[in-house]
Amino acid sequence: MTVRFDSADPRLDPEPRRAALAVRANPGERRDYTVTLSQPLPIFSGPARGLQVTVDYVPDRHVLDPDSLTRYLAGLDRWIWSGLEALGLAILDDLNNELVPRWLRVTVSASATGPLEGLDTGRPRRQTVTLEDRQPHWSPAVWPPGGLD
Repeated sequence: MTVRFDSADPRLDPEPRRAALAVRANPGERRDYTVTLSQPLPIFSGPARGLQVTVDYVPDRHVLDPDSLTRYLAGLDRWIWSGLEALGLAILDDLNNELVPRWLRVTVSASATGPLEGLDTGRPRRQTVTLEDRQPHWSPAVWPPGGLD
């Protein structure tokens, strides 16, 4: 992973990324419910354009301030990520650290018109990376959280 500017490697020092994330008390701490936040990231450039991040989580003690997620995601453009996997893993780790949800799923999608994974057909393609994590021994009453689509 290459880093733009002279900032530290975001894998080694995640604090600059996490500083934008803000949480508040969960008003329904005794209940399991799903929160979904989705944000396009038009600020990213290069062959992967049209990035979309979707965060689904079951809160524990805290809920995420949606405006802080927007600021946090906008700040991720400071670094050049080696791929959607690296970007998604950073988001998952940062949200787990700041939010400590019962369950968390991060989905990062990109539409591309240039080379993606070494394939250059000139046709638009889509890549999606989905990552999940949950607290040990936590099991929802209904799976997946929020029911079936």
